[in-house]
Amino acid sequence: MSPIGDINEGRARELAPVLKEYGPEVTTTLYREVKELRGDRQVTAADLSEARAVLPPPKHLARPDQVRDVLTVAAAEGRAPRLAPPAPEVPAQAADEHQADEDEGSVTRDQVDEGAEAIAILEAAVAQQRQIYDRVDGGTLAAALLYGPGRGDHLRRELRQYAQRTAYRARDTSGDQGND
Repeated sequence: MSPIGDINEGRARELAPVLKEYGPEVTTTLYREVKELRGDRQVTAADLSEARAVLPPPKHLARPDQVRDVLTVAAAEGRAPRLAPPAPEVPAQAADEHQADEDEGSVTRDQVDEGAEAIAILEAAVAQQRQIYDRVDGGTLAAALLYGPGRGDHLRRELRQYAQRTAYRARDTSGDQGND
């Protein structure tokens, strides 16, 4: 898919469902468009996860070349912030101005980048949670338990376990719980 071989395991893992659901042409197009939208920034598995999350169902994607439009619109609407163009550089402050970077409580560029990365990860996780919620219903569980009772029950327990772990990590520890 990439002429320079920059597809690592994490990126491949994010592209595998696209390949299975949409085929090789859409998968290749998705990767190339994400790479183009990212510009000089490296394509990460989180970028591909975000791009995959905004793809319409295969029946609504008439041609692979529509992938760019889908990703561009999603980035513009804020549904794919990782794919949005980088923010313009802020000019350096004049020497006689207060340097906010040295003031107590100021936020560094690295902290802003980390925060943006964290938001993108959480947005991708929410998109995946929505997909899980939409896909796993009573019929799916019943069919899995009928087909393979032991495996179905194990997967159901594991799904519940990871949902609880995610809820634990996402708990509000700021002291003002319940004020969402």
